[in-house]
Amino acid sequence: MPPRPDIVGIGVCTVDHLVTVPRMPHQNENMTALNYDRQPGGLASIALIAAARLGGRAKIIARIGDDDAGAYIRRALAEEGVDVAQLLVERSSESHISVILVHEASGDRSIITRPPTGKPISSSEFRREDITAARVLFVDTLNEATLQAARWAKEAGMKALLDPGLSYAEIKPLLKYVDVPIVPEYWARELMPDQPPIAVAERLRDEGAEIAVVTLGERGAVVAWDGGAQSVPAFPVDVVDTTGAGDAYHGAFLYALLQDWDVPRMARFASAVSSMNCRAMGGRNALPTKDEVDQFMIDTAI
Repeated sequence: MPPRPDIVGIGVCTVDHLVTVPRMPHQNENMTALNYDRQPGGLASIALIAAARLGGRAKIIARIGDDDAGAYIRRALAEEGVDVAQLLVERSSESHISVILVHEASGDRSIITRPPTGKPISSSEFRREDITAARVLFVDTLNEATLQAARWAKEAGMKALLDPGLSYAEIKPLLKYVDVPIVPEYWARELMPDQPPIAVAERLRDEGAEIAVVTLGERGAVVAWDGGAQSVPAFPVDVVDTTGAGDAYHGAFLYALLQDWDVPRMARFASAVSSMNCRAMGGRNALPTKDEVDQFMIDTAI
């Protein structure tokens, strides 16, 4: 029997087809790719892989198709040490895939997605103890399964971390069960268009979050908690590809929550992991171990 997980995640699993291009193609243009790679992707997948590389025991609850893409997702997650015992397979369905065009010079990207054809995971397909055996829950959207899992987590005194794949209005029913919402800048801007990101973090804190974070890409992040609010810069790196940087931040924060560090240390650690992940193509190739992060933070002063 595998060891009990520290972290359980419910969310999206994809296969990412990454193509490096000298510039974004024009309509009807035939362009030669500079590089190609295939990797596991999706908010939950990369966050859990990041946490597992750092030393956390992670498990995913999700659904894949019975196609080649699904088989690849299962194999890739298992190779990274993520428990895939509850990665359910739906017959005669297609898994989620994405094609990601990565601009060589900037590392910026454009994403084309084919959604999965299978039905969403249901709470009837897992047990309360599948959630509460862990210490931290990760969710990335609002549906019947994530809402039930978050309720169970709250009742059990677990921490729940959210990477919102929906707008504030759509995901609001889930927020009251979430301790740590970590949201991207565009999400914050949609919520409070005329306010700085720190105001959004403070609003989420005031609405019940224990720790609220707005990530700002190359400008780092802002974080608010009961002890205050502050900005945390990104670490300087040579950017190759920004794919998965936000997911890496979430995975690092999942791991940091397990350590019971103070909030500024958690946020700085997550910033380091996110920055380090931009040094190679794809969402996982440059994900570091804990020792590598510690050395990077010593060598790279901010």
